[in-house]
Order: sequence, then C-alpha cells, then structure tokens
Amino acid sequence: MAFYDHLATINVRAPSAYNNGFLASYQIPNILINLIWLQAPGTSDPKFLLDTLLDDQADTPTGSLEVKLINNMNVVYTPITTTISEFPFGSAGAWTCGDRVFAWKVYTPQVETAAPLFEEALSRFTCGQ
Repeated sequence: MAFYDHLATINVRAPSAYNNGFLASYQIPNILINLIWLQAPGTSDPKFLLDTLLDDQADTPTGSLEVKLINNMNVVYTPITTTISEFPFGSAGAWTCGDRVFAWKVYTPQVETAAPLFEEALSRFTCGQ
C-alpha cells in the first residue's frame, strides 16, 4: 500500500516534514491507515498524540490502554470501534522515537485484522536503527 502526504493535499507549500507530518493510506473497502508525528523533545509518554489522532466524534477506545516497551520504544495501544459504517473496527497506537512522537490508527471492517496490522507496522519501524 502506498501512503500519501495528507498535509500536502491541504497545502502544497506545507507538506509533512521532520518536525510534524500526516500520512494516510487506504485500500477500499478493506483498510484505512493514518500516521502522524510531531517533534517533541524530552517526551517519554506518547499518549497525548494518540489522543490527538483519535476522533472524538467517530472513535471509541475499547478495553484498557496497553503500555509496552517494543524495540526500545515506549508504546501505547488500544483497540477502537468507530461510527464509520464501512470500517466499524480498528486500533490505534503511539510511540516515542528519539525527539519525535508517532501515532498510528487503522480502520478495518473486521475486528481481528486491526491488531496484527499494528504489530506489522511496528515491526517495520526502525527508529533510526
């Protein structure tokens, strides 16, 4: 799946950069992914960016927020449900990497596909290694 720079679609003169960004990808009717990041030196808790990515009007976290150390990164994760009828399920997570914080969200039509997609995304994220 290819990602596109969502910020560049809003303003071609202000695309995603090192200090902040927003990428999106979709494969209708199966998946919709958002990835945002923000430069935040000294931040060790990525939950604030997870809260930013979750849409108060559409997304509802289900279950407890999981906190993990994965690949030497502080990671928070939650399954979600959504009011988007084509994509009623999903998951969202956030992590710190150096001086940046990242948040990732996926919408899917099946509940069982969301968590493996997050695991795959994190397994590909190298954090500059």
